[in-house]
Amino acid sequence: MNNSIKGKAKYFFSWWCLLLIVLLTYHFNSFGENNGIYKEFNFNQVIRDTPPLVKADTSKLKIAAKRDSFRVPGIVPEKVKIADTATTLQTVDTFNFKKSKEALTSPMVYHADDSAVLDVPNEKMYLYGKTSSIKYEDNNLSAPKIEVDNKTSIVSAYLVKDTTGKVVSYPFYNQGDIKTVADTLRVNMKNGKGISKGTYTKEGEIFVYADNFKKVDTSVFYVYRTRFTTCNLDTPHFAFIANKAKFVNKKWAYTGPVHPEFEGVPIPISLPFGIFPLSQGRHSGLLAPTFNADAQRGLGLENLGYYKVFGERLDMVSRGSIYSYGSWNINLNPRYYKRYHYQGNFVLSFQKTKILDEAKTNTFNVNWSHTVDSKARPGVSFTANVNAGSNKYNQLLPGSPRANFNNSLNSSIAYSKVWKNKPYNISINANHNQNSVSKETRLNLPDIAFSVNTLYPFRKKEPTGESKWYENIGIGYQGSTRTTSSFNDTIGRLGNQLLRNVKYGAQHQVPISLSLPPLGVFQIAPTVSFNATFYQQRLRKTYNPNTNKIDTISLQKGLFAASQVAFGLGATTRIFGMYGFNKNSRVKAIRHEIRPNISFNYTPNVNGWNYYTSEVSANQFVKISSFEGNIYGAYSNQRSGGIAFSLDNNVSMKIKDKSDTSAKADKKVTLLDGLSINTFYN
Repeated sequence: MNNSIKGKAKYFFSWWCLLLIVLLTYHFNSFGENNGIYKEFNFNQVIRDTPPLVKADTSKLKIAAKRDSFRVPGIVPEKVKIADTATTLQTVDTFNFKKSKEALTSPMVYHADDSAVLDVPNEKMYLYGKTSSIKYEDNNLSAPKIEVDNKTSIVSAYLVKDTTGKVVSYPFYNQGDIKTVADTLRVNMKNGKGISKGTYTKEGEIFVYADNFKKVDTSVFYVYRTRFTTCNLDTPHFAFIANKAKFVNKKWAYTGPVHPEFEGVPIPISLPFGIFPLSQGRHSGLLAPTFNADAQRGLGLENLGYYKVFGERLDMVSRGSIYSYGSWNINLNPRYYKRYHYQGNFVLSFQKTKILDEAKTNTFNVNWSHTVDSKARPGVSFTANVNAGSNKYNQLLPGSPRANFNNSLNSSIAYSKVWKNKPYNISINANHNQNSVSKETRLNLPDIAFSVNTLYPFRKKEPTGESKWYENIGIGYQGSTRTTSSFNDTIGRLGNQLLRNVKYGAQHQVPISLSLPPLGVFQIAPTVSFNATFYQQRLRKTYNPNTNKIDTISLQKGLFAASQVAFGLGATTRIFGMYGFNKNSRVKAIRHEIRPNISFNYTPNVNGWNYYTSEVSANQFVKISSFEGNIYGAYSNQRSGGIAFSLDNNVSMKIKDKSDTSAKADKKVTLLDGLSINTFYN
């Protein structure tokens, strides 16, 4: 009986233990799946150890990886790679923490020159020292005492005085283009707003002082009880005083009632409001005038103007003056500029002068200057310097003593071009000369010169062997033309005078040269030149015994030509002489070179038909050219010939060089170079 009961109890206890194990296993499986304890342990193990290569069913691994990646707190799987033969699981740790609402968005860099105090309970920090500073994004603050409030993100700065009451250092604050110096300031580092007292700042060319300074953002600030001026002294000579003002950085300044102040003394002239431009660089706007009193013209408002910008390359300044007696003037000054190409300045001036009871006088003046950068178009140059106008303009110009006594006006315009890889070039010049005393004006419109360098037309493009004598024949060309005219302000119409006084002409020169092969020790070079000149008129003069002078009795206008030819022959050679010294002498030899040159020239008389014989006084006769009085002179009516001789000397010495100890070390020293003797016989 007892044995049977004992055996049943043993089996009954075994079954209960088995059931308990099953229940505990199920319970822990369910708990780990819901709370992630088992999964977290497994993932930490995977992170710490190198994951093994496991062969498994890919579908099950993908599901497990996807499910487990969302179960682990604080860990985000970066990449799951599953292949047919291996599976690698990589994860990256992340830190999830809650950010304080008072925290700044960027790090703050601070420096304390003397000491730094951190108040943890109140979340404040204090910086002491003359050069203590804080940098946050584009905010730069330096002051001898700085207080940082972490709760409000407000930074306060104060000046510090020594025991004698002298200021050690002021707070300096910079953000973007706003730079201020103040006695006390507070800035919110989050939104950039701030307020300061006793503040100095600068906007463009304007210096601003304000009792209270309130910054709204990086471009707008308000001031209370302000003084602004363009004088950079601590105590400015002049200033504008306003109770309230608004500044928009680099744009405008707006004020309420404003009045000027000179040397600290307020002027009892007040405006209801003020608008001041602060724009930087080139911008359109009014130009302030000046007041003046002229004894001859009366009270005047001078140089009132407007500046207009048309673009990057063009602008214009317009100015005008008006006087109480009726005089006025206006100046238009457009300017143009293109970098690396050209630049110029043009001034057109008109003035009407009324001096007391005198009649009104209208005058004008034109100024133009232009230059071209040589790098813009290599080989081409163009310059202009024009100063022309009425003869009385300078005399009546107010406030310019130097211009009032300037009686001469001159202008010049020049253009030249050299063609690249071409043997020819051209130059064009126009000139103007004006005398305000004689009222005479002379014009050159224009002078043109064209030339061609020496060409060798008989040479082959690809020479082979020795050159023939005729291949050294060279031909050049020089041509010029001139046109002049003049007029006087007091004589008739200008157009009629210009046409009546116009003179023109042209001239051509064709030099021909030949370099023959050496004849022994001589080098022979014959030359031929042909000149031709074109004239506009022919005249003939005769003696008038009644008036005892020569009168022009006939004048013929048209186009006439005259020519001249000249021949020349030159010979040159070189003669050497040397004197040697003994071997022990430092001077080894003296060498003398002589280059004699002799030339012959002959000009026949081919212009005798252009001359006529005329009586110039009683029983006195001379030959006069028909082309006298033209813009180009007449050729001679006589044949001529001449012999020229020159002797050029060069003396040099050869000595031993002390700096070189080799046996063949010689140094050449020139004793005499270019001693020439020249003579000519006609």
